[in-house]
Amino acid sequence: MSASIRLSRPCRLALVPILALLALVALLAVAAPRAEGARNLDIGFADNLYGLQSKSAREFKLTKTTNADIIRVNMYWSIVAPNKPAAPRDPADPAYDWTKIDTAISGAEANGFDVELTVTSAPPWAEGPNRPSDFEKFPAGSWRPDPAAFADFAHAVAMRYSGKFSTGGKTLPAIEYFEAWNEPNLSTYITPQWEGKTNVAADIYAKLLNAFYTEVKQVNPDAKIISGGTAPYGDPPGGPNRTQPIRFYQELLCLNTKNKKEACPNGEAPKFDIIAHHPINREDPPTAKADNKGDVEIADFGSLVAVVRAAEKQGTPATSGKHPVWANEVWWQTDPPDRDEGVSFKTHARWMAQSLYLLWKQGASNVTFLQFRDAKYTPGEFTLASYQTGVYTYQGRRKPSADAVAFPFVTDRQGGGLLAWGKAPASGNLTISAKAGGGYRKVTSFRVKAGQVFSEKLRLKGAGSQTLRASVGGKTSVPWVQK
Repeated sequence: MSASIRLSRPCRLALVPILALLALVALLAVAAPRAEGARNLDIGFADNLYGLQSKSAREFKLTKTTNADIIRVNMYWSIVAPNKPAAPRDPADPAYDWTKIDTAISGAEANGFDVELTVTSAPPWAEGPNRPSDFEKFPAGSWRPDPAAFADFAHAVAMRYSGKFSTGGKTLPAIEYFEAWNEPNLSTYITPQWEGKTNVAADIYAKLLNAFYTEVKQVNPDAKIISGGTAPYGDPPGGPNRTQPIRFYQELLCLNTKNKKEACPNGEAPKFDIIAHHPINREDPPTAKADNKGDVEIADFGSLVAVVRAAEKQGTPATSGKHPVWANEVWWQTDPPDRDEGVSFKTHARWMAQSLYLLWKQGASNVTFLQFRDAKYTPGEFTLASYQTGVYTYQGRRKPSADAVAFPFVTDRQGGGLLAWGKAPASGNLTISAKAGGGYRKVTSFRVKAGQVFSEKLRLKGAGSQTLRASVGGKTSVPWVQK
């Protein structure tokens, strides 16, 4: 029988820095050799401010400081073409108002960003017949949008941003990424979602997607067509207002609920180059799974990727090969000022960095955050016009999350060690350090290129909390606390 010795509190406190130093020494002694560059991840932002001439230049200048790769621009068909054009396939038709879109796309090109253009929401003249009068249940722009009219508009859009269209003496930029619709599994954007227990939204959307794909590719064969990013939550079969994203994509990709091949909507296989989804966690941390099977938050993203891979394996998409999967809308609100749904600035930074890692780990090749700058806050209003999801406050204060995006760095406990993951903001010798006493001690270092994703194993002996950070080219990440 062994004796136990209980130390006094002062003695226990004196041991804390010694034990921390011993843990660090163990970490330093067994740092794994350098890993090769990992799979790429593009990071982006979506914000309406990019299209406002009075604010666009300022927002792009600040966005460059976050090392973002891509800008998502939302184009509302109903705003660009409120009245039916006489020549809908001609981007020069006077019925079209492209002002905000031109501003955003030109600004993105001037500042070195790729553009993802999301085209959504039908004007009244392009909705289907027998439209219900209840706009609360059947929102404007959602009722059975006309695929033929959408095809004409897609042609005009592709022509305007082909790199060959000039206006006002200037040639507009060419863009590569075109997204067909937004959140088609919500009645906000497509109605009806259900007829009884039968899902019809995927059927309606399949026609829109294929029409869009055909017309854009006719203008630019090298363009990449993205499926409309689905919302994270849905209703059980019968709805009435939403379809769960897993079920929606199973329907669209011609799969049954067990991911086995079945008949396609309208007998027509879907055409796309990239699949998109919006794994929005609202108030949940990125490690939390959705409450209901079939919904897809950040930690569930792999289940959606599995649906896509099952479809590819069985050859159900009309477009062959492996399709990238994008998480092109992610966000959390911050407090201040949102006391209802917001998280602290510190938590916001941690969750954004962690979401990049978790989504990348599950197969995402793009993560786009909603809002670069907060909107003006109106207490009690839960719409985009009052969202506080940006990395800058409405007044222009930079949040820590801007730095977490500019140099994402996290660690993940795996078995007996740690995986250090991040994306390098500069080329050079990247050093990972661990906090010890009043400073940091080097753990390991390796060469990286600017924009390279790295994934490095650190065999840490023993448990306990560790604070680590990465640095390269004079830039240092937000410290990551590994619990």
